[in-house]
Amino acid sequence: MPYFITEMPPVVKVLAILHLVFAGLGILSAVWGLFIALVGNPFLKLMPSTPQMSAHLDAQVAMQEKILPLTLTTSIFSLLVAIPMITAGVKMLKKHKDGLKWSNIYAISSLVAKVVGMVLSATILIPAMREMSRSVMTGPGIPSGAETMMSSLMVASAIGGALISCAYPLLTLILLNRAAPKAWFASLAK
Repeated sequence: MPYFITEMPPVVKVLAILHLVFAGLGILSAVWGLFIALVGNPFLKLMPSTPQMSAHLDAQVAMQEKILPLTLTTSIFSLLVAIPMITAGVKMLKKHKDGLKWSNIYAISSLVAKVVGMVLSATILIPAMREMSRSVMTGPGIPSGAETMMSSLMVASAIGGALISCAYPLLTLILLNRAAPKAWFASLAK
């Protein structure tokens, strides 16, 4: 039975607005990542310069240098994924027929970028985090097992964060490709 929908389905409007908001946040995050990769983290200079903090800062700077390829790659991917995301959001709000196509392009490109990011995290980020936690979490006054716990938490947060970030593009694919939204897009003139 065909759907005849004249008004924009609420799910389309909500996702169009979220596309624009998340794309803006993604661009800000990517620009910040590129800034840190190219210039360095300005917040590290604000830390007190005690001998103990100096060792932590050195470990942090060393880790940032090791993950530079990951930072650059994910930042560039974020900027590239923002293009179809913004295009989709604008086209959906303006009731353009190809808004669904652009939303699907965004969602698929986002998932591909996240898979690449997970592979890079496994090969670059996780080893760098483990090395940093070994250098920071050993020595006098540090409980035994602290390094293992810290390393495990960092790995779990990297993997968990990557998996959680897949939720929005997956929901976009699922919600916009249901019968009613697809019928609404199909009914549009342009």
